[in-house]
Amino acid sequence: MSIGILPCQGSSNTGVMTSEVTLDKVDGNKYKTVCALGLPLGIEGIIKNGKKNEKFIALNGCPIKCASKALKSVEIENYEEINVTELGIQKTGNMKDVTGIEKVRAKLDEVLARIDEGK
Repeated sequence: MSIGILPCQGSSNTGVMTSEVTLDKVDGNKYKTVCALGLPLGIEGIIKNGKKNEKFIALNGCPIKCASKALKSVEIENYEEINVTELGIQKTGNMKDVTGIEKVRAKLDEVLARIDEGK
């Protein structure tokens, strides 16, 4: 089973954190990244590759939930959702501030473990 992780990659500290924790996890086999921009733009190759995954995680940086919206734009409705700001991390414009990234990493690990266990 492969799990597609879609980081929001937004222009904020929380967006940067979604990218960093995703890149730490992605192995190209079981855990794969899904392009957040290519899905809603309708880029066929990105949509096709993204839909090859059996499970998905929308890793949102804030309540706007761009990663979730990108999945929905290509009719992927069954996914786990993480929102970085719900972990007690404040969204700021300082993209170099990754204070709290360990919380994001731990939450992603928790969700991946739950999916791996089939729960």
